[in-house]
Amino acid sequence: MPLGYNRVLGDQRRPVEARSHRIALGNWPASIRDRRTETLDALLSHVITAGYDGVEFGIDAFARYFPEASPAVVAAKARLNVEARGLRIFGATLHTGDEAARRRDWLDGWSTQVKLVQDMGGEYIGHQFNINADYAGTGGLYREDVRYLQWCADRVAEARDAAWQVGLNYYLEVHVDRITEDPAALCRLLELCTCELNGDLSHYFARGFTRGRLVEKVLHHVGHTHVRMARMYGDLSAAVDDPKADWQSKGVTWGLFQFMKPCLAAGFSSRVIVGETGPMHLVKDTLTQDAALVPLYRAMARFADAAVQGIVMKVEDPGDLRPWG
Repeated sequence: MPLGYNRVLGDQRRPVEARSHRIALGNWPASIRDRRTETLDALLSHVITAGYDGVEFGIDAFARYFPEASPAVVAAKARLNVEARGLRIFGATLHTGDEAARRRDWLDGWSTQVKLVQDMGGEYIGHQFNINADYAGTGGLYREDVRYLQWCADRVAEARDAAWQVGLNYYLEVHVDRITEDPAALCRLLELCTCELNGDLSHYFARGFTRGRLVEKVLHHVGHTHVRMARMYGDLSAAVDDPKADWQSKGVTWGLFQFMKPCLAAGFSSRVIVGETGPMHLVKDTLTQDAALVPLYRAMARFADAAVQGIVMKVEDPGDLRPWG
């Protein structure tokens, strides 16, 4: 069940256990310059062809298609175009810089962004909160700064409450170079300010943070997810040339699925799984790579859907679940 004032999203006409998980394309894979992103129509055609149910995009992702429009007009036009194609804008990720959050009026700007996401039809806010520059790259040194953690918790509470006030779910994102990068510090933050997390678990998987009391507590708070393949002790955005063969050989697709199983077994309150293959390391064609992983996202959705209905799917061997047939 969701924590705090988050609610289980999806088809509200159905009981909670019957609200299916949906698959979305994230903003990052679509940020490349490509024939499939030249126009909004081309992008939405790709989303449909690849098998997504919708997108998780912010205002900036749509603004390039309406260069003369105000943010409010961009929100209205984006929603009209997306829904006309039978798709949804499920939500968006917003970013907060440490310096920006120290300004007296920071919450006004945040609340304006939240309202724009709602105007686009979004039902949740994902939040990336940058770590203070003094603590960047220090291996989690900020976990010892009690005053800083309390300040972060206070800002998260303000951002969370602003989303809740307009009826949107709120998810603080697990991410390197953010206040969530260190599991111990994040667990302390969750004690100071309870909230659900956007489990972008590639950021922990890539560093080998996969077990123990702290990681388990983080996984317990995950209510939404961004998914991209990562190589343990290697690439944060890993290229997978043959996903089917990778799964069968217990490669990165299998490894991340196994790591995510506790979260999938609880179901995501957002009822959305977001593909977020990023243009970094050996991944160049992010749209093609992410589309090739849609069968994996669908398998994750099936596992989660079964779990919230009380059905335990046994996936202990690659042959137990075959995302690519």
